[in-house]
Amino acid sequence: MRRSSRQSGGERRDIAAAPPIWEKAVVIGRLSTSHRRKLMSILLAVAIFASLAVLTTLALGRPVINGVLNAIIVGTTVGLFEEFYVQSPHGRWLRSIHPLKSILIYTLVVVGIFFISIHLIRLVLWNFGDLPAVYRRIPSILPIVITYSVIGIVVMRVVHFIGLETLFHLTIGTYHRPVVEDKVLMFLDINDSTGLAARLGALKTKSFVGKFLFDISAPITNNNGEIYLYKGDGLIALWRWEDAVSGGKILQAIDAVFTAVEREQTAYREDFGVVPNFRIGVHGGEVVVSEQGDTKRAIGVYGNTINIAQRMEEAAKARGVACVISGDVVEALLGAAPSARLAALGCEKVRGVLTEIPIFEYRVPHPSREPTCQTRRD
Repeated sequence: MRRSSRQSGGERRDIAAAPPIWEKAVVIGRLSTSHRRKLMSILLAVAIFASLAVLTTLALGRPVINGVLNAIIVGTTVGLFEEFYVQSPHGRWLRSIHPLKSILIYTLVVVGIFFISIHLIRLVLWNFGDLPAVYRRIPSILPIVITYSVIGIVVMRVVHFIGLETLFHLTIGTYHRPVVEDKVLMFLDINDSTGLAARLGALKTKSFVGKFLFDISAPITNNNGEIYLYKGDGLIALWRWEDAVSGGKILQAIDAVFTAVEREQTAYREDFGVVPNFRIGVHGGEVVVSEQGDTKRAIGVYGNTINIAQRMEEAAKARGVACVISGDVVEALLGAAPSARLAALGCEKVRGVLTEIPIFEYRVPHPSREPTCQTRRD
């Protein structure tokens, strides 16, 4: 772990000596995962729908300045709409309905934005004289706008399903050959999921888990984490080692996850009659990151670090605590973790690891302790 710290310091020295253009790239790289994703998604939407605006303007036979302004207005507006409405809690209804209905509604929004843009351009240029000619061409232009909008929306949906960063790494082949990296992993699972499913039923359990995973994802990505895998009633998140331990980002993420669920307690009780009770396990170290699959490509993480992280989550369940962190991560956090919130729990034996792993309870702020139901723990 100390080796990683020295490498991190070396990286910082290289960055400090880099030209200004690279410094700007570093600033973008230091944004949280969610902010980077929002920025890149907005830029993607701008690129897609700006090209739509340019093509339709050329088809209308209008001046280049009209195309440029149309591209800026349509692309930026759609990008902001996508990230700050569609991908927000307010837009959950749009993401939850049938995909074809969602695309139809989204297309109508884009068409509306396009026609608003046509009029805004005339306002900016103070040139309303050609509007009658534009109106006459609308019947021939509308199919182009609709077709291109559907294509753009489908592309954006695919990117969100795969993940922009994952798609980028798969495209340029970052992990075409295995790469060894230092990562911190978080395993998170709902307690008593079997009893919960029996109590709520399959469909309501699906809605319950869906809301839970949505609520806890943003606190993770806002603190530089990345959702590696959703698994049943939980998830696996990971951080670059430096991002996790620098300033205690991993601890901030854990606190934020519990705070997010606490904040939604009323909504959970109203909709489901129960508040999620969950556990977290954290460990870090070297992992191998590599592409996996053939017809369906993905980026996989391998190594004993994953097994130990999962064991930390199991230790939290066995010892009846909310969060267990391995000694390696606690040692690396140094002063970032308040000592009053860390309690040594002894050591944990992990299959395949010769030495026992020191483990610590991390006392989260006001965790919800109510049981999910009165059945045996799964």
